[in-house]
Amino acid sequence: MIRLRHLIPTALLINLSVTGAIVLSLAVSASAQGRKVGRSESKAERKDIKETQKTDSKDDKERRKEDREALKEERKEDRKDLKEERKNLKEDSKADSKDEKERRKAKSEVVKERRKEDFKALKEERKEDRKDLKEERKDSKEDRKAKSKALKERKK
Repeated sequence: MIRLRHLIPTALLINLSVTGAIVLSLAVSASAQGRKVGRSESKAERKDIKETQKTDSKDDKERRKEDREALKEERKEDRKDLKEERKNLKEDSKADSKDEKERRKAKSEVVKERRKEDFKALKEERKEDRKDLKEERKDSKEDRKAKSKALKERKK
């Protein structure tokens, strides 16, 4: 090799080593070209992964849409139930009010009837009192007549 060194000029050796380094760096960069660093999947694998992600995304979107629809339907049913509940409460309130009104009316009728009876009894009592008073006056009148007669007879 020492003999070759004398035969090949130094500038040529330097050029050859630089050329080798360039060729090697080009070879290394060419093999990495078209791929991202750290990726070892083939183009078909990447396509499959992309399609899978796309399908998953579609499924996710569809699931969320179904969830929204179910929630919407549930809310609709809840509103319907609430409306029905309010209607029932209103009807119950109406019925209670009607019952209360009837109860008051019945109570009023009972009170009226009682007053009527009390008034009749009072009227009857007054009638009897007047009768008794009339009888007492009659008796007192008769007593006075009897006394006056008795006094007249004594005087005679």
